[in-house]
Amino acid sequence: MSNISVFLDSIDNIDNSWNDFLSSELVTLLKNIEKNILESKQKFTPETDKVLKFLKVPLADVKVIILGQDPYPQDGVATGRAFEVDSLKSWNDKFSNISLKNIIRAIYFAYNNEYLKYSEIKDKIGKTFLLKPPYELFVEWEKQGALLLNTSFTCEIGKSNSHEKYWNIFTMSLLKYISKANPDIIWFLWGNNAKSIVADINIEKKIESMHPMMCYKKQGRDDDFLFGKINAFKETMSLIDWLG
Repeated sequence: MSNISVFLDSIDNIDNSWNDFLSSELVTLLKNIEKNILESKQKFTPETDKVLKFLKVPLADVKVIILGQDPYPQDGVATGRAFEVDSLKSWNDKFSNISLKNIIRAIYFAYNNEYLKYSEIKDKIGKTFLLKPPYELFVEWEKQGALLLNTSFTCEIGKSNSHEKYWNIFTMSLLKYISKANPDIIWFLWGNNAKSIVADINIEKKIESMHPMMCYKKQGRDDDFLFGKINAFKETMSLIDWLG
């Protein structure tokens, strides 16, 4: 193992805004996490250079944080950004990630004030709905100040949330650091995992909803991700162009 850390060594341009976060104690904690993961001999995702990709993003430029749970467990799918699908090159490609489809549905509603099925929206992309292709969209969001973080940064291939126990202390330190360093960030907290992990953190600006995995219109679901009273993308259109 390197003198710094496997995951840190693989990043070629860590932004200076994270220097205070990357204390000697934090790096030691990170090395212990790596030790546990590597000694398990189990293949994990994402690739090493993508695990802490968020460290490339200037923290002062972040306007919105979207908080996911852990990487997609399928091999070659996770990118280091929450909800992004690495294998998806076109919105016409087949993919089974329901959360991402509902995210696109929510973005469509934010800009068009109309609920459509994903299959209906797909036919409008590039015509009347000018959404960037998936391999560009998340990059553009990040450039504009949207940081997509998971609360676990790795998982074993095929086993969701398998590394949560390794990352919990690191993640809590990270989220507390972000909340203090940039209190103007708006946090998108989707589902119980995102809400509970920040329960003891002082976050001034947040938009909470149910998780995008399960969306349906029903009385009493005022915080439904798609059909609820608040659409997170509509609320933040002045900060981020969600079309890319």
